[in-house]
Amino acid sequence: PTNNCSSDSVWFVDSGASNHMMSHEDWFRELRKPDRPSYVETGDNTTHPIRQIGLGQQTYLKNYLHVPTITKILVSVSQIIEQDMQL
Repeated sequence: PTNNCSSDSVWFVDSGASNHMMSHEDWFRELRKPDRPSYVETGDNTTHPIRQIGLGQQTYLKNYLHVPTITKILVSVSQIIEQDMQL
């Protein structure tokens, strides 16, 4: 079987992620700069700057982080719960 999904468009539901985050700037709407310089640390102990915060273009997910240097699209389970949503 073949998979038509590009690896950079697969969404990962992550119980360990503190925030929703992705690198695709054009997938956001209502972007704003963080109040102060901020970073996220990934499982391989690297840090990545947060450029902007916004809403996902095709979703109702709030406070999505635009992190240009990450390679996965992460959906945070804890943020889903905080936003009173269901998977």
